[in-house]
Amino acid sequence: MQVDLETALQLTLQCNPGLVAMRENLCVSAEAIEVAKRFPASLNPTVSFQESPWVFQREPGGGVARLHDMVVLMWQQPIELGHRRQFRTQMAEAAYCQTRWSVLQAELTALVQTYRLHQTALYRGQRLGVAQRLVEFNERLVQSLRRQLEANQVPAADVIMAEVESQTTAQLREAVRLEYAAAVAELRGQMGLPQYAASAQPAGPLEVPRDDFSGRAEALVEIALAARPEVRTATAAVANSRAALGLARADRIPVPSIGPAYEQNETGASFYGIAITSPIPVLNLGQTLVRQREAEYHRDCIALEQSRRQVEAQVRSVLTKWSQALESAAQTRARSEPIRVQAERMERLYEAGRADLVKLIQVRGRRIEAENAQWDAIWQTTQAYAEVLMTLGATPLLASLPEHADSESR
Repeated sequence: MQVDLETALQLTLQCNPGLVAMRENLCVSAEAIEVAKRFPASLNPTVSFQESPWVFQREPGGGVARLHDMVVLMWQQPIELGHRRQFRTQMAEAAYCQTRWSVLQAELTALVQTYRLHQTALYRGQRLGVAQRLVEFNERLVQSLRRQLEANQVPAADVIMAEVESQTTAQLREAVRLEYAAAVAELRGQMGLPQYAASAQPAGPLEVPRDDFSGRAEALVEIALAARPEVRTATAAVANSRAALGLARADRIPVPSIGPAYEQNETGASFYGIAITSPIPVLNLGQTLVRQREAEYHRDCIALEQSRRQVEAQVRSVLTKWSQALESAAQTRARSEPIRVQAERMERLYEAGRADLVKLIQVRGRRIEAENAQWDAIWQTTQAYAEVLMTLGATPLLASLPEHADSESR
């Protein structure tokens, strides 16, 4: 199964086990909002009934007379004051917002990690290709030298040297192959595809990402502040603590209970009226809880402000790293081309008998090092690009996905 970058990103959103499990928190938070909107169970009406069927009165003559039953019936409804339900609903909505942005944060982190792993797997594959070409070149060289040795055209030392070089490069190729296998295994695990865990292979070109960021520092700071889930989560935390503060202040208002009352005494007289009960805030005035909620609100406001500052610093820092990675890749590419040309020239000189084997192997080795350095530089740009994506809230990465995949992730 060939997996290009776009497919890998979609499969990560759809199949990554951590994301699938985490999205269930959204259902829980949504139900919490409905719970907050409902009338609290603790404020359901209460009914009290008291009956005394054995009521006696001593007579003057010494006898005992039975009187009417005594009955007391009261219905009381607690009355919630201070907009408590409104504050509870605001807290639940803020908690839902925090959960939603936390899920989005996990999705963005997973997407960027998939991008990193996919590009790394492609990079390891390119390194493996370079190692394979070097092995094939050395094998052809050994075969050619053996034929020349049979014709007494080269000394045996050249054949031994070429064989040793061939065996050495074959060992290096195996090490690179293991690195490639490990990178592919990480990518498969990130996507969460049990059915393709042993067959999925990364596909697509490994190239320097397009530079859409240079000279746009201020605009990118604004994009990051609007898109980074950490900032939005901190904003929701401020709303949550503000509502909690309002609820703490409202809780200082006693919750009275009011309702009709009926009583029948022992003489048969009936009484109808209204009963009101209310707690008296004497032992606990609620001031300490209000002060705690005020401190929490102040803490969350500070955290939001510092989060915004941190995002701005991160954007400017990663943009500098991104520019340096692009510059390094351009310089490496410019230096690699002359090395390739000179290495091909050396091969032609060797075939013409105008260069010895040692020089050919040395120049060929330098060419391989230059080619690997070029792939290293390209890979470094992809990793710097991943940091830019993470700092910007992966906005460019999300824009590359189809519309239906983005909607499903929400």
